[in-house]
Amino acid sequence: MIVHYFKPSMSNKLNKQIHFSLKERRETIECELENKLGLTTELLEVLGDRDLYILFRSHGFAYGMKSTLEAIGNEFGISRQRIYVLKKRSEARLSLRAIELGINVEDLVA
Repeated sequence: MIVHYFKPSMSNKLNKQIHFSLKERRETIECELENKLGLTTELLEVLGDRDLYILFRSHGFAYGMKSTLEAIGNEFGISRQRIYVLKKRSEARLSLRAIELGINVEDLVA
C-alpha cells in the first residue's frame, strides 16, 4: 500500500507525463550515474524511477548544475522536505544494496 503524505499540486495529466518520461529516461539516467558516480545497474535496481531521478537531479546531471530540493519538489508538487526524505531513503537503500553485493560503501559517492 502506498501512502501519499502530500497532495500533488499539479494536474493528473502532468503527473502522468512526468511518470512516463521518467520510465523512458531511466536507462539514460542509470548510464549517467554509472559513468559519473560509479553506481552500477545492480545497485540502482533498488530505486524507483522517481527516486533515481531525484538523485540524478540533486547531483547536478540534469542541467549541468545541482538542483535545489525545492526545485525538484516543485516538479513533483511536493515539498523540499519530502524530497530530502526521499533522497536520504534512496541513499540508504543504495548503501544496503552495496553491502549485499560486497561493495565497499566508502567507495560510493553520497
